[in-house]
Amino acid sequence: MPRKGAMKITTICFISALFFSGYCEAGAFLVEASTAAAPQDVNNPENTLPTSEQQAFPQSAYFGKKTDRPVSAHKVNYFSIDQWPGNNHAQVKFQISMKFRLLEPNLYVLKYNLFPAYIGYTQKSLWNEGRSSRPFEETNYNPEFFLDYPVKVKIAGRLRLRNIIICPIEHESNGLDAARSRSWNRQYIMVKLGVESRKKLEIPNSFLSDKALFYVKLWQPSGYSDQDAYLKSIGSGAKFLDYMGRGEVGLSVRNFLWGGSLKNHQLDIKTPIFRDSGKRSYEFGFRQQLPEMNFAIYLQYWYGYGETLLRFDRFGRRGFAGLSFSY
Repeated sequence: MPRKGAMKITTICFISALFFSGYCEAGAFLVEASTAAAPQDVNNPENTLPTSEQQAFPQSAYFGKKTDRPVSAHKVNYFSIDQWPGNNHAQVKFQISMKFRLLEPNLYVLKYNLFPAYIGYTQKSLWNEGRSSRPFEETNYNPEFFLDYPVKVKIAGRLRLRNIIICPIEHESNGLDAARSRSWNRQYIMVKLGVESRKKLEIPNSFLSDKALFYVKLWQPSGYSDQDAYLKSIGSGAKFLDYMGRGEVGLSVRNFLWGGSLKNHQLDIKTPIFRDSGKRSYEFGFRQQLPEMNFAIYLQYWYGYGETLLRFDRFGRRGFAGLSFSY
């Protein structure tokens, strides 16, 4: 019996050893298999690299080599206020403006760009931040389609003809109805003249690449009969174009006040032309780029009529302070 008992115990131990040995090997195999089948860790940059098939895909190769962007700033983008926040009369004025290049590449024939087409969109809003419900007074929506032909023609000294812009359709409206509705259309041509800087200038925050720029913009308006009807209804003998004119001129000057770390600044002035002499309006904008930052301090002073479509026949003069940005 003792010998049989010893053999029985030995047999049980042997079988147990074989069982646990097989179990451990199977466990190791399962762990190895589960590790191999585990999904990639998206938090690990090494696991998010594209596969060789993705790298060889034509679109990946094309966009990987792009250094420019089809979307860029159009007019000045800013966010400003005319009173201390919380003041009952405080009004925020902001503008968002961008343009989208339609063709990539543009249509070139004999090295000439025949169709540099863009869609532009600008939105300007007046927000009554100081009131209890914080309503918007008005928002002006301004889409346009234009062709922007870059030109490199020396006129005299450092004066250059820079751009000729042709716009077959531009629309502007305030999105309101009934008596507060304002809208009109324009076709325009714009010519830009630049004065080259003696030293190459950086272009932060959509500033000029030239020392100064002067432009003339002439337009053929249409679709403004409702504004003339409104003026007649309030007993005014004026016309809409007496306030808005048939064109605009503007002047921008770069880096003219100081140097050093605050050398990047720009003054912009614009005013309508071919309007009633008694209905003048001017917009002054000043931007000071902040060092190592992606935005600039922005100051604006408005004098005259036509600040927005709803205020086109209302005289005003006021200043705003805030930030300008680009992208």
